Amino acid sequence: MVRLSTTSFVNVPNLRVLTLGKSLNTTAEGLDVDPSPFKPLLNLTFLDLSNNNIANIRESMLEGLVNLKVLKLQHNNLARLWKSVNPGGPVLFLKGAQNLMSLQMDSNGLDEIPDGALRGLSNLSQLSLGYNLLNSLKGSVFNDLKSLQVLRLQKNLITTVRPEVFKTVMSNLSLLVMDKNPFDCTCESILWFVTWLNNTNMTTVPDLRDQYRCNTPLAYFNRSIMDFDTLSCKDMTPFQALYILSSTAVMMLIATALLVRFQGWRIQFYWNILINRTLGFSDAKVEEGREFTYDAYIIHAEEDSSWVERMVIPLENEKCTFYLEDRDSVPGMSQLESIVDNMRKSRKILFVITESLLNDPWCRRFKAHHALHQVIEASRDSVVLVFLQDVHDYKLSRSLFIRRGMLRKRCILEWHGHKERVPAFHQELLIALGMTNRLRD
Repeated sequence: MVRLSTTSFVNVPNLRVLTLGKSLNTTAEGLDVDPSPFKPLLNLTFLDLSNNNIANIRESMLEGLVNLKVLKLQHNNLARLWKSVNPGGPVLFLKGAQNLMSLQMDSNGLDEIPDGALRGLSNLSQLSLGYNLLNSLKGSVFNDLKSLQVLRLQKNLITTVRPEVFKTVMSNLSLLVMDKNPFDCTCESILWFVTWLNNTNMTTVPDLRDQYRCNTPLAYFNRSIMDFDTLSCKDMTPFQALYILSSTAVMMLIATALLVRFQGWRIQFYWNILINRTLGFSDAKVEEGREFTYDAYIIHAEEDSSWVERMVIPLENEKCTFYLEDRDSVPGMSQLESIVDNMRKSRKILFVITESLLNDPWCRRFKAHHALHQVIEASRDSVVLVFLQDVHDYKLSRSLFIRRGMLRKRCILEWHGHKERVPAFHQELLIALGMTNRLRD
């Protein structure tokens, strides 16, 4: 067995043909040395390294061999070198032999061809990759093979022949050998290939009827790919377009529903900003606002005072005015008289709804009753409800004589308790306070 080293051929620089098939000692470093053993052979045109179980090759193995025309590497073990998961990436050992005309790499266990593996081989006329494990080939793998005449891919695992992979390389072929592959006889996989086979008159395809057989689907199992009905695919074209259109519409509908479900408040917030910058917060006439001293009379339970201070009172910086009983009541005036008088002076009556409010007998029996009396007496639509807790409509009606259905939607607000939603809540409250009090016909 021959053991190669970096100096093996330094004394024969004019060597043109080198046959080392079945003769290398691959247990030694061999071809995984730098510089390459073949570096001195600048005139080499034929190199046979077949049947040596070679597993390791340096990327620089063929560097400088500008006259190399034929390279035989069949029956080795080069699969790992071309794997994308190879440590350090794929080994592109062909890049030094740009003038190759014939490349044989059958029976190497190859299951992928990496990008750039065949780059620059524009003079290659024969490529043999049979008896490997190739399945899905990348779209650009054969793009540089402009001169290819013979392509052998027999006995691989190829199921699909896509135009983006094969259209360019097959345009000049004189011989194609792809028999004994497990073809998937569906419109997506072989329609283009079968159409090309039916139309080509330049390329020889041996044993086409007998050795090119379908593996899937079951309806075509073990039948010749030439029995595939291409017309069935053409009939499907409008249905495919309809399927794509309907699928897109459904996906957009689902995406919209999810967006509204989880981010609907944010969408409404920005929509309100747009509308309010154009039209303003209030739809009430100026004269309506002049009738009142306060924008809202706030009714809340004592336990909710801190929330009112933190979340409602800051709106007074937005030119709103609120009446709070514990803050704005006039000394010397009776409590009942103060409530009646200041409710009349307030354009809106704002209820902060919690269980505590519903259980407060003073709020239930007098404040709520008088607020509704004011509304009915003046034919005003002036109640705003802010729910800090989820309260059933029945309980709301029994305690405060109010139902959600009595009010306009924009006058019913819910507090969600998230910091990021405070600006949206403030905006909704300003809109509710700006709604006209006049009942709509």
